Amino acid sequence: MGTYWATARRVTAALLGLMMVALIAPAPAQAAEYPGGRRIYSVALGSVPANGDPATGPVWVRLAMYYFYADGTIRESFWYWNHATAVGDARTGYRTTGCAGHDCEVRTAKNFEPTAAAKTLNGTWTTSGDTTTISWSEGSVETWRASDPVSDLTRLDLVGSNYGVTEGWGFGSLASNDTYTPISSVPLKQYRGEYAAYNNVRGYAGPSQMDLQLFSRCSANCLSRLSEPTTACSACPTGASSSPVRYYLAGSGRRNFYEHWCTCLTSAACYTGGSHRKPQLQVIGDNGTFHGWIGVEASNFTANTGYFAVHYHLDF
Repeated sequence: MGTYWATARRVTAALLGLMMVALIAPAPAQAAEYPGGRRIYSVALGSVPANGDPATGPVWVRLAMYYFYADGTIRESFWYWNHATAVGDARTGYRTTGCAGHDCEVRTAKNFEPTAAAKTLNGTWTTSGDTTTISWSEGSVETWRASDPVSDLTRLDLVGSNYGVTEGWGFGSLASNDTYTPISSVPLKQYRGEYAAYNNVRGYAGPSQMDLQLFSRCSANCLSRLSEPTTACSACPTGASSSPVRYYLAGSGRRNFYEHWCTCLTSAACYTGGSHRKPQLQVIGDNGTFHGWIGVEASNFTANTGYFAVHYHLDF
């Protein structure tokens, strides 16, 4: 009998001990709430003068993928171009073969071509309400505000930084990094958005659109369009005050290549001079829905010349 009660007392003591541990032990850590509830973002940001203003400091643009992690860390894969450095162009390997009258290779800003590796940066992030603060390891800090323009995306708008960013947008979802829409499946419709740019004289900004309704499918990886003559081409060597514009859009992943140039600049079917070269990243919703692009322009062959811009074009 004594053995029974001794055993019972030991069991009871053990159970009480376990109950005490359960009462005083901390609860398991909860996964961090990602900005807007989403963790992978396509981002464009830069330093460009305000609308109508000349440049009074450095002009640069950056295109990036932001990866937020539940432990409060963040990784960035990015491409960066500075107006004070000659950028030049690079071949993408994608051609307009299949579009009548021309078989040209699409170009992009140097160091954005398919074989060019992105640079990386690591840091930490915290959220407070709809505001996210990112502290990068080299000392730069960014603050973003999250909103939900559509049900399967979160939008980030730059609130401020400690290193001169004047404009920044990001669009993110829960889709994996390797989710994308092939160019052959991109809907040929109008995509609207905003831009902030510098044309080597002053800043200019406003609403923007990327209209694919008149584009032709050259191949599975390329679209092209020849516009009607436009006075946007006012610097023709022939003295003409207008010219058609040739547009290309190509790619085979989230990284896409948008290029356009005035046809009066050459008598050849293809042009290898100073086109507008606009690196872009696809904006993809939670379930893989294609919504458009976020991008930059970095178009110069000589330092302190040419066009630099940040922009986005989306279907909502």
